[in-house]
Amino acid sequence: MSAGPVVFLTGAPGVGKSTVGRMLADRFERAFFLDLDAFRTLVVKGLSQPSAGWNDETTRQFDLAHRAAGQIASLYSEAGFAVVVAHCSNPEMVALFLEACPHARVVCLRAELEVNVSRNNTRTHKSFDPRDIEFFVYDLWESLPARFERAGFLVLDTSRQTPEQSVEQVFGGVR
Repeated sequence: MSAGPVVFLTGAPGVGKSTVGRMLADRFERAFFLDLDAFRTLVVKGLSQPSAGWNDETTRQFDLAHRAAGQIASLYSEAGFAVVVAHCSNPEMVALFLEACPHARVVCLRAELEVNVSRNNTRTHKSFDPRDIEFFVYDLWESLPARFERAGFLVLDTSRQTPEQSVEQVFGGVR
């Protein structure tokens, strides 16, 4: 059995990582979708959340989550599953993921600021009010894609695309 493709989707909060990621996973016969935010909530005691202030422990836990996700993605890929991971990560965190899963394709989604803010603030699948993290959108919407582009990763502008169009663009590169 051949290894399944692995895609790591990143970008600012609300840009469409989860939506595009789930839809992308649906394109494959066997697929595993890993939302790294949901994965991190498996910590039942001692979870360090960025909303409480970023510190050394927060960094340690995010690094651990990226390493573990890379190992999980690699295992599922080796078993023939397509794997899609979604998270608002910086290139340094993604590098930790890639240590365990070097064949992954990294794609940073971006959208124009107004589109990104609107998408973030109208999300309904989060356990918190997405407007509470709107400041992250303003902080990251431009700098994060620029950092991924400088690191040599693909950056896709989804501003004027439907989720289906974004999926098609990503899918074309991983079939």
